[in-house]
Amino acid sequence: MRETQRGDRFVVIDDFLDPAELTAARRMLHRASFESIESVVSPADDGRAFRSRGTYFGPELGRPDVRGGRPAVYEKLGGVVHSEPGLYGRAERDWDRVSFAFWKYPAGSRLGWHNDAGQGRWGEFVLFLHERWPASWGGELLLLDVDAESLVRPDDAAPDNLLRRMEVLVERCPSNPVAIVPKPNRLVLVRTGTIHTISRVDPVAGDNLRCTLTGFVSAHGERETNRHGGRRMVTEVLAGSATR
Repeated sequence: MRETQRGDRFVVIDDFLDPAELTAARRMLHRASFESIESVVSPADDGRAFRSRGTYFGPELGRPDVRGGRPAVYEKLGGVVHSEPGLYGRAERDWDRVSFAFWKYPAGSRLGWHNDAGQGRWGEFVLFLHERWPASWGGELLLLDVDAESLVRPDDAAPDNLLRRMEVLVERCPSNPVAIVPKPNRLVLVRTGTIHTISRVDPVAGDNLRCTLTGFVSAHGERETNRHGGRRMVTEVLAGSATR
């Protein structure tokens, strides 16, 4: 496991799982049941992806003093969440749940520009689980490494098209998006509210699927907090299915 890139709003870790853990995580992926999901960002343009049934754990996940008996991939991801308070805040004080779901993106699919603010979220993560992924197959995770609210202008009207709203903010951004190739066994940690997209998986990928284990770090119920205050001109909620 080695950190290969860090920005203000994201971290990239390569070789995250050891060989035995990676094999076990892929077995979990292959055993999971999936349903076809329509994009909540741009259904007409994005195409459909496949999502497994989700699961979640409390703030004890990944703590070295708690023996949970859960799959190693969950425990290891929970440990990383605990180790990154700058991205996710602190367990129990700020967040009390880590959720997981497997995703598959086939050739021709993508997910348009969006953020995942709201619903008590403090951040998210994406672990790439496919066995191989040449760069020509596309499917990159692109993100803006800036605070989205810094791109909002006082006279902005409320958006009637959420995708176009995000695209306007991307166009205003003074820096170019960061492109993260979906390299197998690569983990990407992302701060909540970060504007991002999944590039379209190229037809040359054929029957190969872009496979991930994706999760959110959040507070829920009466303890839900809003880290960024009341101003929510940037997309407040694109539902939990708008992930990686």
